[in-house]
Amino acid sequence: MATLSLKHLYKIYDNGTKAVNDFNLEIGENEFIVFVGPSGCGKSTTLRMIAGLEDITAGDFYIDGILANNLEPKDRDMAMVFQNYALYPHMSVYENMAFGLRIKHVPKDEIDSRIKDAAKILDIENQLAKKPKEMSGGQKQRVALGRAIVRKPKVFLLDEPLSNLDAKLRSSMRSEITRLHNVLGTTFIYVTHDQIEAMTMGTKIVVMEKGVIKQVDTPMNLYDYPANEFVAGFIGTPQMNFYKAKLHQEGEEIIISSSFKDVRTNLEAIKRIDILNIIKESNVVIGVRPEHIKICEEKDVNSIEAEIVVVEALGNESNIIVETLNGRTRFVIRTPRNDTYLVGQKIFISFDLSHVHIFDEDTQNTLLPRNQLTSTFKAKLVDDLHVEVLGKTFEITPYIKEALGENKELLVRINQSSIKEGKTFSLDFESKEKVGDLRIYCLKHAKEYLFYSSRDYIEGTVFEFDLRLSDLAFYDLKGNLLLDKFNPLNEVDGALEKARKELPVLSKSLIEEEVYEELKKNNFIGKGGKKLKAKIKKINVFNYKIFEKTVEPINNHIIKIYSLLGKRFAEHHIKFIIDANKINISEEGMFGGIVSKILDYIDEKYYFVQVDNKEILINAKETSFKEGETIKFDLINNEIGLIDTDFGVRII
Repeated sequence: MATLSLKHLYKIYDNGTKAVNDFNLEIGENEFIVFVGPSGCGKSTTLRMIAGLEDITAGDFYIDGILANNLEPKDRDMAMVFQNYALYPHMSVYENMAFGLRIKHVPKDEIDSRIKDAAKILDIENQLAKKPKEMSGGQKQRVALGRAIVRKPKVFLLDEPLSNLDAKLRSSMRSEITRLHNVLGTTFIYVTHDQIEAMTMGTKIVVMEKGVIKQVDTPMNLYDYPANEFVAGFIGTPQMNFYKAKLHQEGEEIIISSSFKDVRTNLEAIKRIDILNIIKESNVVIGVRPEHIKICEEKDVNSIEAEIVVVEALGNESNIIVETLNGRTRFVIRTPRNDTYLVGQKIFISFDLSHVHIFDEDTQNTLLPRNQLTSTFKAKLVDDLHVEVLGKTFEITPYIKEALGENKELLVRINQSSIKEGKTFSLDFESKEKVGDLRIYCLKHAKEYLFYSSRDYIEGTVFEFDLRLSDLAFYDLKGNLLLDKFNPLNEVDGALEKARKELPVLSKSLIEEEVYEELKKNNFIGKGGKKLKAKIKKINVFNYKIFEKTVEPINNHIIKIYSLLGKRFAEHHIKFIIDANKINISEEGMFGGIVSKILDYIDEKYYFVQVDNKEILINAKETSFKEGETIKFDLINNEIGLIDTDFGVRII
């Protein structure tokens, strides 16, 4: 078994095609991970990077905590099962399974024992003497799995192994592979474009589109709480129904307006929504699964008149496709078997509003996440330096009051990150639920809801807390932003200037210092049985040019950047990411600037500092400055991030 860590992985080809974009995933021991998505989404490319068959353009890949970007495939202790089986036609099943072990000089008795054990697990004990041409597709697939099993790898990689099989055989092999995972107790990574395979096999599913992870979750969480419109439409058969709508509020009712009906609900039914989206009367896409639409009576307040256009009888259930009389919008309804509904018949339908999904029309992200990270509440300015919200009053600063202007009635958006220990606020627990290793708490004040998540279990019926001012956002009553949540990240234009440095090199490639030390310590053997030798060589690389001064990056950062940009690094446009909280204030600092503005958040104070015609934010921590004073500072080399704006990739 192995743990794998994929951090900010990119795969960019020479023509600029970005096959995998900022891929982040943690894979634990004995997990069954499924990569699913349409053709061309980057799932097989990611699998091949894990296997070592594709170079990683940028990012870090760890196996059991060891950086493995440059490890040879044979040194990764992984076994791959391909779509086309890749069996040797002239060899018997036994010989196919034994071939890889013989190359590794495994003793003959052990080879025989491993093959017989694997054949028993796969139920092909009576097939060992056959040639591949004498076998069915399902049997060939078992042989391909057996060849992987006998190697006893830490990780199994399966690239669409069932796509060549017929429907019935695919169903039985799905069960076999799931059983195999349970028997072997090993990490499996499985690639498929079939959402049914993903839902029935994976303990965790990674849904991808255009090289980007759209959501990582358990099968049922993907189905019940899709993070965006793409996942909602991809997972589930028949597909989720979608229609465009607009949100607004009338008294305590929330109205979902569309071309065919104004559907009425309330905040309790969709408590996970941030009311800022209702106040702004956002354009949204409503999603309803076929099983959450019911045929109802005309008198129901939210009933919608429709006409049946198609009836799909599936035996024990039926899919009824209807079209609304107003707006001509189509919906698929899943019902138990019913022989009374006919094409052309007029009926009334309604939605189960406790199960509707609401997506932002522009971003396509859900507005009803299982763990809502933001909640907005009505508030008012009590005096110049105090705001009342959630029935309590908290102190603000002159800087915040200036941003609020003349507004007395406000909206305060509380981010989960703004909740800290304290006793100013006290809310009742509406519900507590455990999702994986996370606990999600729904807190209630009157008819308002706030969500908070933690890995810790919080006892009692009341939750007490304070607010971190820098993480709050303030709006007027129309939803216009007055003061946003503080963002500590500075983006600074810069360049990579040529320099010559001593760095570890393996063959013609730069390698990370950790890999260099591993090679020295463990005497890795390469192809042809030769010992892999890495040397320290002087290489033409670069330093950072920031604010017209030279900063030396750490060696591993040079290696990561160079692996992506190569010798043409000086031609690329660069932005540096500098965290305001990770800047060292020092009287002898390399950089200096004038304080132009102070951001006071009571327990935190940030400074706008003018440096070479660029304004950046600095957290001076324990030191205080006034407007017009000079701040001298140094940058922490290993904390500087870097974006290549030509490739659109954050490398560091």
